[in-house]
Amino acid sequence: MLTLHDSHLVYNNQPLHYFWLKDNCRCSACLHSSGQRLQEILDLDLTIQPEVVRIERGELFITWQDGHQSRYSQTFLGSMHYDEQDANNNAALEQPVLWDGKLDAPAITFGYPDVLSRQDIKRDWLAAVKQFGLAFLQDVPNVDKQLFKVVEQFGFVRDTNYGSHFEVIAEENPVNLAYTPKPLSLHTDNAYRHPVPTLQLLHCLVSAEKGGVTALTDGFYAAELLQQRFPQQYQLLTSTPVTYRFKNADTDLEHTGYIIELNNNGSLERIRLNNRSIQAIKLPFAEMAGFYAAYQNFSRILHSEECKFLCTLKPGELMIFNNERILHGREVAAEGARHLQGCYADIDSLKSTLAVLETTLEYQMETK
Repeated sequence: MLTLHDSHLVYNNQPLHYFWLKDNCRCSACLHSSGQRLQEILDLDLTIQPEVVRIERGELFITWQDGHQSRYSQTFLGSMHYDEQDANNNAALEQPVLWDGKLDAPAITFGYPDVLSRQDIKRDWLAAVKQFGLAFLQDVPNVDKQLFKVVEQFGFVRDTNYGSHFEVIAEENPVNLAYTPKPLSLHTDNAYRHPVPTLQLLHCLVSAEKGGVTALTDGFYAAELLQQRFPQQYQLLTSTPVTYRFKNADTDLEHTGYIIELNNNGSLERIRLNNRSIQAIKLPFAEMAGFYAAYQNFSRILHSEECKFLCTLKPGELMIFNNERILHGREVAAEGARHLQGCYADIDSLKSTLAVLETTLEYQMETK
C-alpha cells in the first residue's frame, strides 16, 4: 500500500512526488479555508524529504525535514490521481448541449416567480444557460430596469460604453444600428471589446405591433457543421485574425481575434462575429478569396433554416444568452413602438452561483 523511494512515495499504487505533497499540504498554515494557498512557490524546496511517513485510519501523515506536519485524506489524494480516461469523461460532462433550428424552447423556459421561490428551479434555469447557452424567463414584472433584479439572482451588471443597460427602440439618430427597426444579421455583441461581455439579457417591455422577430443560432453547432463539411474553411476561420472596431465621439474600441476561437485543447471557446463592426480584412492577395469564401459560407450556415431558431418576445418575457456562443439578430423589421431593455453580465458569476446551488441542494438531499 505504501512504498518510499528517493524522490517520491507510492500510496495505493499512486506515485506522488515529495515536493508535490509538501506544496499541497492541507493544514491551516498552508491552506486558507477559501482554498487559497498561503505558501509561495519560491519557498518550496524541490529536494525536500520526509522524516516520518505513516498511515493512520486511512489517512497519510508526513513529518517533513523542516518539522512541518502534513495530513492527506484518501479522498483528496484519490481526486488527484490522473487518469486519461477520467479526464476525458470529465471533459465530456462539461460539453455544451448543441441545438439547431428545431430548438425545444419550452424545455429551457422558466417562470420567474418559480426562480425566485425555488432553489431547484433557479438551479435548472442557470444550468440551462450554461449548457444550452440560452434560456427564457416568463412572468418577469414589466417594469423599467427589472432586468437588474434578474441579474442579481446570479451576479452583477457589466457596465459598458452603453451604460449599465441599453434601450432597444427606434431612434432618429442612433449610435448603433441595433437602435433602429431594421432587420439585423446574426451577430455577437461587442466583438471589438476584450474581454467581451459574456452574457446578454433582453427584457421585452413592449412588443412590436408587427414584426420584430428575433433570430437565434447556436454558433457552436454551426461551427461544428462547418468543420464537418468544410474542414479547410473551418481551419481558416480559426487561424486568420480579423479586427473589429467601434468608434463615436466618446468611444474608440478595437480588438483583433478570430471568428471561431479555440481553447488550448482545440475545442470551441467562442464565436466573435459582427458584420457591422468588422474592419477591412488584411491578407495577402492570394489568400483573400479563400478567406472570404469561408467567411461567407459560415455566415450562410448560421443563417440557414437548419441552424436558425425564430421567436418573438412578448411583454414580460426575458431571454438570457451566452454572447460568446449564441448569435442573435432581428429577422423581420419591427413596426410600432417595440421596446426591449438589455444589459450585459458575466458568465463566471453565473457558473459560481450554479456550483454553490448544486452543492447546497446535494447536501439537502443527503441530509433528508
